[in-house]
Amino acid sequence: MNLDGAIKYWKQRLDEGKPVYRVRVRRILELEGAERRGIAITRRISDKFEENGLKTVPDFQSTWIDALVAIKPVDENVNAEGLLSGDEPAANEFQSSDPEDAGTTVDSLGLLPNGEISADKSVAPVAETLNSPAGDAGVVEVPVSAPVDAVIRVSSVPSANRGVVSVLLTDQLSKATTLMSFEGYSQLAIMQGKREVRGMITWESIAKRSMLSPEPTTVADCRIDAQVIDADASLFDALPTIETFGYVLARSKEKTITGIVTATDFATELSALSYGFMCLRTVEMLIRKKLHPSVTCSDLANLEEHSRARIESDPRLLTFGENIRLLEREEVWNRLGLAIYKTEFIKRLLEIRDIRNEVMHFGPDPLDSEQRKSLQQMELFLRQVFV
Repeated sequence: MNLDGAIKYWKQRLDEGKPVYRVRVRRILELEGAERRGIAITRRISDKFEENGLKTVPDFQSTWIDALVAIKPVDENVNAEGLLSGDEPAANEFQSSDPEDAGTTVDSLGLLPNGEISADKSVAPVAETLNSPAGDAGVVEVPVSAPVDAVIRVSSVPSANRGVVSVLLTDQLSKATTLMSFEGYSQLAIMQGKREVRGMITWESIAKRSMLSPEPTTVADCRIDAQVIDADASLFDALPTIETFGYVLARSKEKTITGIVTATDFATELSALSYGFMCLRTVEMLIRKKLHPSVTCSDLANLEEHSRARIESDPRLLTFGENIRLLEREEVWNRLGLAIYKTEFIKRLLEIRDIRNEVMHFGPDPLDSEQRKSLQQMELFLRQVFV
């Protein structure tokens, strides 16, 4: 089934007053035959939902690609988790009074209850169920600015959605150090269930406490305050805290701790988001360096009438697409004296142009492996021959 069929199915169930299981953003993309949320893809998907009077909550365009979203009518008042005002979060198993749904565990779209598509360990929460006394002691609220649409949010980082490994205040210190050693963690949350944060324990807090007498024996002996931030806050609001403490705990609107973002996670996310910009800059600068000294005013006169480079007779104002159009012209190409197969080179440049357009429209997803490969190959090639 494609996305058009899925939307019709969802709309029919909602019109009949029947529930619709939540679905992962990645599954919506797959139904449309896509892997990433490029500008053209998101516009097409959004139009299909809007034409049928539906929406996703949270918005599939900005949330994490493996997040579950609810399918709702556009006029229905729901919160960021897809719940009606006053509702409790959905249980692990959906219960329906409709005889048609009796005993149902998988719907006709292959979606498990609550939208789970498969037992994907990469997105499964790893938080433990604990039984320590209730309370939210030792929480330091991280101040944030008011949420703004179209920002990169804490929830966009995968680790902010995968839950946390946690321990009890009463656990033996050896349990915490064993877990941290096995998992390669620098810290563990001290929690009661998914909502109540009791503090944190880190290698640093253990080391400092170990210098005092008596020696620490329990997690409580090495507890420090926890740093918590709203999952829908700007990722850059979290940066000062991550720089200072090495992490922040992400908390949903329902006050559940959904994951942790460490300095390593932040660096990984920043690298994924910035790689395209940096590589494209190198590619474009090398093309400009090689091409522009050979461009004449008559070459610019062949560009479109609205071209700034043509109007001002300045090659420095050439766009990436205009650079390609000039390279396609035989007389310009011959001036460069390159021993390159022009047809293949231009074909690959056009692929880079498409990637550039997607990157410059600030898509929410990092480049896929094929796009990164294309950029890497072009950058290396230009470094070898455009010198």
